[in-house]
Amino acid sequence: MPSQQDKNSTAALIAALLFFLAVAVGAFMFFNTYDVNPAIMREGHRYEDYCRQVHLYKETNGREGWRDYRGIYFKECLE
Repeated sequence: MPSQQDKNSTAALIAALLFFLAVAVGAFMFFNTYDVNPAIMREGHRYEDYCRQVHLYKETNGREGWRDYRGIYFKECLE
């Protein structure tokens, strides 16, 4: 028959595994939300917003808009 210490060790191991799984799922969801693929962006309004903001940045010499932090403006936005 298992001792109380064995039962506590098993419960602690299960709790640690569930905690690790919850952290891994949370990290995946967080990074998956903020990982934007430019090919997917073309279909939605966010791609248009990105191009518009980078264009504004270039027109105003960096006073307004966004810099081309993805490095896709000349290839994707000016086609």
